[in-house]
Amino acid sequence: MTDVMVYVQHLLGIGHVRRMALINRAMQSRGLSVTVASGGIPDDGLDFAADEVAQLSPCKTADTSFSELVDADGTPLGDEWKEARKQELLRAFEQASPKLLMIEMFPFGRRAFRFELIPLFEAARASGVPIVCSVRDLLVRKKDIKKTQWMRDIARKYLDAVLVHGDPNLFDFGHSFECANDIADLIIHTGYVAPDAPLDVIGERSGVLVSAGGGAVGAELIDLAIAARPFSKQYSDAPWNIVAGPHFPDDKFARLAKNLPDGIVLHRFLSDFRERMAGASVSVSQAGYNTLMDVLATRTPAVMVPFAERGESEQTERAEILSKEGVISLLDLDGLSAQSLAKQIDSATQPRDMNVDLDGATKTALIIADMIKGRA
Repeated sequence: MTDVMVYVQHLLGIGHVRRMALINRAMQSRGLSVTVASGGIPDDGLDFAADEVAQLSPCKTADTSFSELVDADGTPLGDEWKEARKQELLRAFEQASPKLLMIEMFPFGRRAFRFELIPLFEAARASGVPIVCSVRDLLVRKKDIKKTQWMRDIARKYLDAVLVHGDPNLFDFGHSFECANDIADLIIHTGYVAPDAPLDVIGERSGVLVSAGGGAVGAELIDLAIAARPFSKQYSDAPWNIVAGPHFPDDKFARLAKNLPDGIVLHRFLSDFRERMAGASVSVSQAGYNTLMDVLATRTPAVMVPFAERGESEQTERAEILSKEGVISLLDLDGLSAQSLAKQIDSATQPRDMNVDLDGATKTALIIADMIKGRA
């Protein structure tokens, strides 16, 4: 028996896994055992911070449209695979016999996995196990209001709480979810899930840190950053570290590694990424949730280019607000040149202090512990 079973499905990026790992560690620090059911492609670089990991038959998205599920080799997955995966997940739930079930995103995302998650919800309800959704501050907006209403109805029917990892002082869940008022009694804002700030770095900040999150997207930004270095008036002679990410395509990684100019070091990933950011003069990245939290925690001057393909609005909306607040420099990839990127890197300034709650992992763990205690 485990205290908490956590369902995580990463499809393109790995930000969800990083955020959930911070929450899992916080739950473990309060004496809770954690089993993770993971449906993404296995990767040795991923740390779920769990006591047990139940690896389901893995899948990913075919492209940035999220319209088709494929296996690790890119083979499309059909109904037979879905039925087998549903049974795997239900067996994992039965074996874990959790006191609480936590689902990452669904029903506010991962709609393609309702084939297995609705049956999982039914099994939890039949067992009297409370169900909690862990969801980031902003959702990708839906053009079809019926999909938004479906999210509301599923939340209303099955969930005991919706833990929103954001701070209403910045924006509440209703900012991107039109039906938030209909489930207001379920919503709890935990604050942002951010890592503890690293120890103060001895000496002055130096160099530029360029990162692409998980690496499934972001190759264009990395190419631009490498091309921008000679045009920088402040950092053309400084060290630049490029972090491609664990899912950056192997062929592109090899191509970059062969043609790197002196002064630039290419990494697949960095175990001390946050510490490197705390010591960098400037961070250049997309505008994912976790990278923004790293910037806020380390107060590193940051230039961000949000991922905005195929109607993805979440990164852009969050970045626009933080740009207006003087936290980051915001750029649009369309029309961006090496020269204009270099100019922004040179002019990046330290983020101003913001009254934003960054203690979301601890607060989430306390809420979960109280729910389990109440049930007992």
